[in-house]
Amino acid sequence: MMKKFKTIYLAIGLILLGSLVCQSQNSLVSNAIKAYSEGDFEQAFELTGDALVHIDALSGDYIPAAYYYRGKSRIQILRIALEEGDNERLAGMQNALIESYYDYNEALKTANDKLSIDIRRDLADLYSPLLQTGLSALNTAKNDDQPGNVRESALQASLGYLQAAANISQTYLVYDLLGQAMMMTGDSSAALINFNLGIPAYRERPPATPDFLMAYVYFRKAIIERYFLKDNNKALASLMEGQNMLKREYSKSGGALSREDRQAYESGMIDLIGFELDIYLGDPALIDDALVRFREVMSLYPEDYDIHVSYANLLEKVDMNLAIDAYETAISIDDSRELAYFNLGALYNNLGSDVYLKGLNEDTDAMADSLYNEANKYFRKAYINMEQAYNRNPKFLPSIRALVQLARTLGIEEKAEFYKRKELELRGF
Repeated sequence: MMKKFKTIYLAIGLILLGSLVCQSQNSLVSNAIKAYSEGDFEQAFELTGDALVHIDALSGDYIPAAYYYRGKSRIQILRIALEEGDNERLAGMQNALIESYYDYNEALKTANDKLSIDIRRDLADLYSPLLQTGLSALNTAKNDDQPGNVRESALQASLGYLQAAANISQTYLVYDLLGQAMMMTGDSSAALINFNLGIPAYRERPPATPDFLMAYVYFRKAIIERYFLKDNNKALASLMEGQNMLKREYSKSGGALSREDRQAYESGMIDLIGFELDIYLGDPALIDDALVRFREVMSLYPEDYDIHVSYANLLEKVDMNLAIDAYETAISIDDSRELAYFNLGALYNNLGSDVYLKGLNEDTDAMADSLYNEANKYFRKAYINMEQAYNRNPKFLPSIRALVQLARTLGIEEKAEFYKRKELELRGF
């Protein structure tokens, strides 16, 4: 009988001990809340951390409260360290934002309705810091001056911060940044998902003032559609949708834009159009549509050198004479750049080569000589334009190599030797 009583007393003692342990752990949380309210964030952080070491000994609402106040006190410690420039303290708080984000989410799992409201409010306050930290990490990952291991670590960090920000608030900006980070990891499917989420997010919750950098969400989406999905039609549709979005946003502004916004609008529009035209240039199946679209664009940008050069390049597949006229138009717009001269020189060289080959296959000497003379005229025009390209950019190796070949074809040996030396100098020999 005595043995039975001893067993009962032991059980009662264990229950009492467990209750005391529970009360002790709960009191750590209570004291932490009190310390936080008095501005002693270090003490609150330490007490909540101690309480969570033995989370099984916490009861009821003390569990979410411990997580919540650990997150809150950590954020306050970080804020003070930043304000005071305390680098030593900051070194130990590098992951404070993401750790508090996780603490808040743990707290939400068991929080009552009242506490949940407070937690969600504090989570909302974390959105911007998480987004900015993710953006900073993403910029480091894109920085070629950084070592490879630093860039890779920064990329992984950016994914964590940006995903946390997206979980808090589904904005077009966070989806765009997440898409960029996914592109850098090589996950084009995940990147496309994020870009596709960002577009309706912008429409549904547009910013107070137009953000013309949205053009590049469509631009990056089109890159994936063209180069990874191999679907030019989808890419063209995205680029046109982006242009229409820019026009709508510009219309909303009534044209009352700052210099920076106007520049962002114009840059975004020309980049979208440029990519569109590049797709048309590279797809022979779209040549008829391409000609129509180029004419439309040139009517909008009659003085744009690059568009005229691209149009001339397209016309080479249709009508050489029209292509020559288009290159000359581009030169009349800006004669300080080498590309139109180089392309025009290459076109004349190709025409000369074709005519010269006809001469080689001609049985009649008089006709062959006539063709050789015609070819020679083309080669001379090619040489003149290539030399103009060289004068504008003496370090452009393709024009120098073309000049070596053309000078030899025309029998101008001293010029051939001159440009050969320039080629060797550029190649470091």
